[in-house]
Amino acid sequence: MPLIRRASITLLSLVASAWAVAMVVFGLSLFARANDGWLQSSIGLDPVLWNLLGLASIAGGQFVFMFMVADRICPQAGRLPMIWMTELAIACLGLLCLVAIGMLMVTGFVL
Repeated sequence: MPLIRRASITLLSLVASAWAVAMVVFGLSLFARANDGWLQSSIGLDPVLWNLLGLASIAGGQFVFMFMVADRICPQAGRLPMIWMTELAIACLGLLCLVAIGMLMVTGFVL
């Protein structure tokens, strides 16, 4: 493998790992702070919406890591049906959370 290709994969892995970690930490902070009340008093959203946003952020971070880092480092593992189904399930979970947030915000439902 040429040196430039190896360096580009390393740089991509570092940037994508930092992006994934930032998304997961942000999602965990939304989970931890959703029940305190500071988010509701500052922006006025329901705690359920903050929890859904946190779950969507965590799922997005996991998907970014699996798709951008793990598939590049271990390309043979990405071809296994179980790994592919896991990536698909996490992507669907994040999308489902975002759709639920949109539906709750558009309709004005409070859970």
